[in-house]
Amino acid sequence: MKKVVIAAQERIDDFERTAIEFFRAVLGMDYGKCIVTDEIRLSDFASCGLPEDIADTTQSLQALHSAWDAWVVPAICSRYGLADLSTTMLLVDLFDAIERQGPKQVH
Repeated sequence: MKKVVIAAQERIDDFERTAIEFFRAVLGMDYGKCIVTDEIRLSDFASCGLPEDIADTTQSLQALHSAWDAWVVPAICSRYGLADLSTTMLLVDLFDAIERQGPKQVH
């Protein structure tokens, strides 16, 4: 029997407050109910948080993910005052960038 090994969570633990707010505000998820490691990428949550007026459930999964990519990057950049980013970036790097950006009035 193969053993399941979960990747390290050392860095992600440093960003818990930011992660909790981000998951709630952007992804519409409860961070405490997710397994998030240092190796998780933003794209691992593709389609999460996508507003219903954009999500078309009759689309292919690839089209849905494309719509999510087009929506989530501007949503994150606007909310946190970041420059353009990639959906393939690690969440720990995203949270680090958010915290380095400093406080911003979020809406």
